Amino acid sequence: MLNYPYEAKRSVQALIEVLEPFVERDPNQDIRGIAVPLVEAGFDAVRAALPGDPVVAALVVPCAHELETGEPVRFADALLVANQLDAAIGEPPTKLR
Repeated sequence: MLNYPYEAKRSVQALIEVLEPFVERDPNQDIRGIAVPLVEAGFDAVRAALPGDPVVAALVVPCAHELETGEPVRFADALLVANQLDAAIGEPPTKLR
């Protein structure tokens, strides 16, 4: 991939690292307060890097989900989305020697 989205990859991997311990403790715990915009920022980085990807296009922003359904997003749901976004980005290209 000529323009690999390194920044988006770092953002989504950092998000996964933060979400995993919460999911291990309580997968039904809700994302609330100042955590919501931070999760959104991680998702937005991927959305900006891969606008034509069908997985990315299907992404519902956590804040929008809350507004539509009245239900907060669970850490487990955010982790599932983050892992799918990570897969959509794929692995970084290998360097040629």
